Amino acid sequence: MGHLKRLAAPRHFDVPRKAAKFVIKPSPGPHPIEGCIPLGVLLRDHIKYAETMLEAKKIVKERKVLVDWRVVTDHKFPVGLMDIVSIPEMDEHFRILPVYRKGLSLIKIQGDEARLKICKIIRKMHVNGGHLQITLHDGNNFRFKEVGAEVLSYKTGDSLLVSFPEKSIIKHLKLSEGNYALVIKGPEEGRHGKIVEVRRDVAYPSKPTVTLETENGKVTTLLSYVMVVGEDAPMVTLA
Repeated sequence: MGHLKRLAAPRHFDVPRKAAKFVIKPSPGPHPIEGCIPLGVLLRDHIKYAETMLEAKKIVKERKVLVDWRVVTDHKFPVGLMDIVSIPEMDEHFRILPVYRKGLSLIKIQGDEARLKICKIIRKMHVNGGHLQITLHDGNNFRFKEVGAEVLSYKTGDSLLVSFPEKSIIKHLKLSEGNYALVIKGPEEGRHGKIVEVRRDVAYPSKPTVTLETENGKVTTLLSYVMVVGEDAPMVTLA
């Protein structure tokens, strides 16, 4: 099924609920449906570069849109957390970020920042040949033939600052007290601030939690709901 009913679509699609019965359904990809915006919807309803989905499809098919500096020709492609959407002809770049009480939204970014992306490590495992593979939240993988001390220090839950399009790791950001983090899920989604406490030593059925010092006071949320985005300050624009 290529469509879903607008009433059932995630709120961050930001489409008029009663303008039509259906809206396009995201293709299978790096982000789940509850954590993405289809590229065609993004062009039509968020950036307003198209008035109809037919126009949005034409823009995409003409290879005018880049996601993480890679041409995407599928108007149903799921664009999600921290992804960089670029329109080279307009010299405009946007990042997908969670906004408090609004869900995923677009933040306009400038210059060199458009080539930087923060990715959360969600899996770390050994693969054939004795290599170490790290999987990031956006589906990207890094495979290391030689495993040194720096690579061994990468832990699940940490973040990596990655440069595109060459896909090179610039900095390792640990999920630890004192670093700057963004809440990416849950009721506090979109809040950000310094980590003041990380509690991993909790007994079942409780789960590990993180407490952030935000501009609106302290916020406590699940450890899995947090992404490290900097050390003393965020390394990308968050608003």
